[in-house]
Amino acid sequence: MASDFFLKFDNFDQFLAHKLDHDFLKFGHDFDRVGDALTDLFSDALKFDEHKVAHDFKYDAEHAGFDFIKLGFDTLKLDDVLHKFDDVILKFADQTPGIGNLAETTGDGGAPRLSDDFIKLDTDFQAAGFEAIKLGLDTIKLHLSGEGANESFIKWAGDLSDFSNGLQKVGDDFHKVGEDFLKLGDFKGSEAIDQAFIKLGGGALKVSDDLHKVSDDFLKIATDIKGSQDNFGTLKIDQIALKFGEDFHKLDADLHKLNIDVGALGDDYIKLAGALTGHGGNQGGGTTTTSGDSDTLHQLLQHSHDFSLL
Repeated sequence: MASDFFLKFDNFDQFLAHKLDHDFLKFGHDFDRVGDALTDLFSDALKFDEHKVAHDFKYDAEHAGFDFIKLGFDTLKLDDVLHKFDDVILKFADQTPGIGNLAETTGDGGAPRLSDDFIKLDTDFQAAGFEAIKLGLDTIKLHLSGEGANESFIKWAGDLSDFSNGLQKVGDDFHKVGEDFLKLGDFKGSEAIDQAFIKLGGGALKVSDDLHKVSDDFLKIATDIKGSQDNFGTLKIDQIALKFGEDFHKLDADLHKLNIDVGALGDDYIKLAGALTGHGGNQGGGTTTTSGDSDTLHQLLQHSHDFSLL
């Protein structure tokens, strides 16, 4: 029985959900930091003191680069926890009468099932994490002007394009998974579980839309920088900053929106875990997490999260 499964793993599910929420918060905050860092990077290019520009640009390039690298590693960590929670959902779907077929893979060119969508999200999420790390390393290598400036900027623009493509795929995956969650919430089982899946599905669709917008923003910046070489010859950071400043501001705004929706999605996973672990009551002598234990755990993870952002 599905209820027996969740009674057995009750405490594990609650902790895993709070860890997932914590990692989603870090993931969203990393994106927000990246937006701020890129804004600072190109804002410094419009200052009048040439020596100060060079100093500040180098500092901000390193800052932005390390933020991308942190985003990449935190993406890989989030992917690991998300994969574990997805396994819990798959087991729930497999052991719940009427929806078990959603967890099966059809193969032979058949329609994708829930497990296929989770696996693709896991694969694309990992790839995006590695692209972010590569982008960060090349951001640190950016030159303000002179020999190698064009080469470093064009390479950086290529990394932006690759990262954009990765985010586009992850956005597509979240859309599919969001639709799967909505289907799981439409099977009219426990009302609490149904509503939790519907809420989670809606949250995943919002994040999907945000990721697509951010992907478009990164791609536009990459395309603009590559095209500017034909117009400017030698690329100059102040020309790029002046000509494409609005693109960076739009990216910053869209990253901020992504941060908010990613945080809300983490909370949706906690609500689903609460609904799942409450399924079946305390029958069979299983242990359940009390509200006091849950609150204490959430506070502990929140403090850990706050410390990790310092």
